[in-house]
Amino acid sequence: MAQQVESAGRLASGPGAIPLALGGMLGAGVFVAPAPAAAAAGPWLPFGLLIALAAVVCSASSTAYQSEAYRVPGAVYVCVRARMGVVPSRVGASAYLAGQVAGMAAIARVLGDLFLPSAAPQVAAVAVLLVVLSATAGLRIRGAAAWIWLALTVAVLGLVVVTCFAIEPVPPIAAGRPLAESAVGITGAAAVLFFALLGFERLTAPGAEQDRFAWSSMKRGIVISLFALVVVLSAVTAALVHQLGWSRLALTPMPIREVLTAAAAADLAPLVGVGAAVALLPVLLGALESFRGTALALVHDRDLPSLLGRTGSAGTPYVLDLAAGVAAAAIALLVEPIPAMAFAACCMLVHYAFANAGARLLLADGGPWPMRGACLGMGLSVVLAMSMPISAMLATLVVVVVGPLATGGMSRRWR
Repeated sequence: MAQQVESAGRLASGPGAIPLALGGMLGAGVFVAPAPAAAAAGPWLPFGLLIALAAVVCSASSTAYQSEAYRVPGAVYVCVRARMGVVPSRVGASAYLAGQVAGMAAIARVLGDLFLPSAAPQVAAVAVLLVVLSATAGLRIRGAAAWIWLALTVAVLGLVVVTCFAIEPVPPIAAGRPLAESAVGITGAAAVLFFALLGFERLTAPGAEQDRFAWSSMKRGIVISLFALVVVLSAVTAALVHQLGWSRLALTPMPIREVLTAAAAADLAPLVGVGAAVALLPVLLGALESFRGTALALVHDRDLPSLLGRTGSAGTPYVLDLAAGVAAAAIALLVEPIPAMAFAACCMLVHYAFANAGARLLLADGGPWPMRGACLGMGLSVVLAMSMPISAMLATLVVVVVGPLATGGMSRRWR
């Protein structure tokens, strides 16, 4: 116990905030999201990135205030339930849990596509289950290990960027379908890029008390992490566009692998693939940790079966972890990474619409600017969610209808 307290004290001092946030943010979205964003907006993509960043900043601020007011796992869910009622909290929580599971599937599928393209679904499923076993055993990547993994991710992406700019780009090819040349697709690009900027909730609304930081450290960590992520994402996108062009980038499902082939650097593909796959493992673990907090809050309120909250010798909810892992592995086996990413982004946008609405009510008696930021975040989340592909919106609609009905039937309480 003394060792745990000492470790928490070191974390609360501040330096651990950056790898905690970036460890969940610098992941599959950076490797894949530029392609669907380019398909949606073409050269207008940078404006989509700015809109996505605004939505993320508002949402991060809102979740931080909610976590300060309700210092429990699943603080956003608890705040929405207290301020808006049972049904809105269930809608937001259902969207969040589905979004995290789909996000895990997308991350795992990207990992599989980079590591072993010929058997990507199987590799993805195995990766999910290995991460679940590690999480159940109590593995937590923090401190020096988190910095090492971040360095590996940056090194892999840096190698790709340098290669793209060092080699003369190939001649452009004719697009197989019209490329968006107007501002109409900006919000669609922003919605996809929103997924690439997620992961901040590990710092702003931690699921474990030992990951909680002082307000100043949390704010500094989020600012630095978002700035670093935007710089990395911009550099990767610029490198991809330089080598592939907007049309070819819009058509590729796995731009990192495609760009190495186009740049006559196919010999680097195995090295980059293995490095990227290893770098994505902590991101997958972080998504599972984020899933836990809200799910355990629902278990506490009896909206989910109490069996899911059963813990093992390591103190982790192994039944809950296994359920999430099996669901994510099933999605990874059946769904390509970009559709899984679109569904995850749509679900998370619905969740953050409710999160910002709850924060707006929480901050009604506070300063005007945080409250207005929550209003802006709510509006942007709704607009971006409505900009997603029809299939993603329909799947999300099923979640926000079936989820509250199932949890309400479980607890038999509707208010």
